[in-house]
Amino acid sequence: MSFSAKPSKEEVKRLFKQFDNGNGHLSLAEIDRAVTHFYPQLGIKKNAIMRAYKAADISGNGLVELKEFAKILELLHYYNKLSEVFEELDTNDDHRISYTEFKRGFELLGEDSNDESYLKNEFKQVDTNNGGFILFDEFCMYMANRKVE
Repeated sequence: MSFSAKPSKEEVKRLFKQFDNGNGHLSLAEIDRAVTHFYPQLGIKKNAIMRAYKAADISGNGLVELKEFAKILELLHYYNKLSEVFEELDTNDDHRISYTEFKRGFELLGEDSNDESYLKNEFKQVDTNNGGFILFDEFCMYMANRKVE
């Protein structure tokens, strides 16, 4: 099973049952444990699991039901890719991106980095909490809004 391929309905049901402790929904802990134990070869990062979990919980009840589960399989791969890009940009490994790191790594996003005012504006758009750094959740929202694959 590769999370990058869209699984069939039968595969989704099988995986859900494999991950579920029998109560009919999945907690973050169940998904984290299942992904890291059953599929360690995928190398899915913890922050990608958390972000995919939040995005897949359409009902907002803090749990993933079967109807939401297919989406989490799709999102795990997407957010894991974003996590890898985020880690490349985060050159000092403090789990956040400074303006300097953003500017230095902007080419990874497929953009020209010569326009300083444009870069500052983009940085401000990403830094939605105005903390002076880009956090992984902010980065994911920015990339999703730009529809970066």
